[in-house]
Amino acid sequence: MELQDFYTRLTRHFDRSAHTWQPQVAVSAPHRGINFHYGPRDIPFHGTSVGKLVTAACVMQQVDNGALTLDTPIASVLASAELEGLFAAGHLYEVTIEHLLTHTSGVNDYFDGRARGGKLSKRALADLERKWSPHDLLNHTRTNQRPVGKPGQRFFYSDTGFVLLGRILEETSGLPLETLFHERVFSPLEMTSAFMPYRSSPHQGGSSLAPMWLGKTRVDLSPALTLDWAGGGIAATPNDFVRLIRGLRNGTLVSQESWERMTILRNRFRVGLRYGAGTMIVNFAELSPWARNWPRLGGHLGVSAAHVWHDPVHDADIVINFGSTAAMRPSFRALYEVVGALRSLNS
Repeated sequence: MELQDFYTRLTRHFDRSAHTWQPQVAVSAPHRGINFHYGPRDIPFHGTSVGKLVTAACVMQQVDNGALTLDTPIASVLASAELEGLFAAGHLYEVTIEHLLTHTSGVNDYFDGRARGGKLSKRALADLERKWSPHDLLNHTRTNQRPVGKPGQRFFYSDTGFVLLGRILEETSGLPLETLFHERVFSPLEMTSAFMPYRSSPHQGGSSLAPMWLGKTRVDLSPALTLDWAGGGIAATPNDFVRLIRGLRNGTLVSQESWERMTILRNRFRVGLRYGAGTMIVNFAELSPWARNWPRLGGHLGVSAAHVWHDPVHDADIVINFGSTAAMRPSFRALYEVVGALRSLNS
C-alpha cells in the first residue's frame, strides 16, 4: 500500500464512523512520512483515564530523580488521617507506590466501584454543577466502600489509588497537581492546548471541549468533569496527546528504564488489554485470531473511547477520540483499522 492509499483507507473508515460519532484522530509516524488527521484538530478533548499517563509520568520522574522509589511506602508520604479506612485493616503500612501504579493496593474505586448509595459516577450525573475535590473522592471511598483485598493480592482498577498518587506528587513536589502537570509535562512537551478543565487553563487556545457523553448525559460543559483528577483530569488536542505519548517513550519525560518498567505486562484488565504501571498494553492476538503477529501497543484507554497508543513495530503514535462511553466498540474497530493500515504500508 502506498502512502496516499493509507490516507484514503483511513479517511473512508472514519467517514463511515462520522455518521454516528464525532471522531478526532491523529496518526503520526514521521520516519514514514505519516501525519494523518481526521476531525477537528484544534479542539481539545477530555482524555478521561488517558490522563493516568501524565500522573504516572510525574511519579516516574520522582523515581528517576530519587525523590521516590517504587517501593516507597505511601504512609511515609501521606498523613495517616488521609489514608485511614481506605485499605485492608492492618495492612496500610505495606502499601507502596508500585501498588498504586499497578492497581494492586486493595483500595476500592471511587468512580465505578460498588458503594453504599450507588456508584459515584452515576450520582455525579445527577448533579452536574457540583465541583469535586480530591478530598471528596477519597472520602467517598472511605465512608461508602470497602477495601477489595490486601496489598498485592489482586488487580482491581482503582481511580482512588491514582488520587492518592496525585496527593503524593503534591506532597513530594510542594506544588498543586495542576501546576505540576503544566511545569513537568505540558510545558516541556509544548502541549500548549493541554489543561485540567475547571482547574487550570491552556497556554494557548480556549478551554471549550469536544462533546463528551457518559451514557446519555453530555458532560463536557459541566463541573462534573472534576470527578476526574489525578486519574484522568486532563484535556488536549489530538496533536498534543501525540506529543504526550512520544515524550513518554523517547526519553523526554522519563528515562528509558522507567518507560520499560511502566509497560511491563503485569495483570489482565480485560480481553485484549493488559495493565502495566500506569499504562495499558493492547494485545490484538486476544481480540482476533487473525492478529497473532500484530504489534502490542503501549499507552492508555479512557472510558469515553479515548485512545493514546504507541505502536513500537511501526514507530507510530496513535490518538483516537470518539467522545462517548457508548462508542468503545467502534473506537476499537477504528484502532484495528489504523494498525491494519500501518501493516499494509510498503516498507
